[in-house]
Amino acid sequence: MELRALARQIDAISRRYADVYGFERDADWLVLKLQEEVGEVVQAWLAKTGRQRDKGHSPEEIDRRFALELADAVGMLLALAEATGVDIEQAIDEKWLVWDRRVSQRAGEADAPEPD
Repeated sequence: MELRALARQIDAISRRYADVYGFERDADWLVLKLQEEVGEVVQAWLAKTGRQRDKGHSPEEIDRRFALELADAVGMLLALAEATGVDIEQAIDEKWLVWDRRVSQRAGEADAPEPD
């Protein structure tokens, strides 16, 4: 699935969630919810790395919780992007993937024959 399509789907789910529970879901709420989810990633990471009590959970359960909390945080980021009109694929390309192209370009320049 493309990232933009995933962002649209998650945004739609988030809007339905707000409708079901009767609260205003705006960009401010999404940013605050993102902060909450990042905090839960940190808690799950502390459990995964043995720096928090395990609360009776097995290592497999702890690993699964960490994965699901990462999914929550990424989901909120994607919902925020969609709700605020950010083309997340374009933004990722401009912020991250450009580096791969620059490195490839530099490597190609280094491999090019020297002019006579």
